Amino acid sequence: MKNALHVVVVVVVGSLLGLFIGKLLNIWFPAGQINALINTGINTGLTPTTVDLNLVEFTAGLVFKFNIASILGIFISAVIYKQLVK
Repeated sequence: MKNALHVVVVVVVGSLLGLFIGKLLNIWFPAGQINALINTGINTGLTPTTVDLNLVEFTAGLVFKFNIASILGIFISAVIYKQLVK
């Protein structure tokens, strides 16, 4: 269970790092092919679904959005984690 939690933390921190890298690269390269490459991604998961019971309305969904920068961030965070665990 502890290892699964570590993997989740590495993925979440890496995704946030990738988000920061993507925003930084968007500032440096505002238009063009590099910006298009950075922002190209994959959306996967369950689309939000709404259940309306007239008294309560419940919406649930989970969508993962991966792009080049987020994958790079996950890789960097995994390498840093590996170095810290040694």
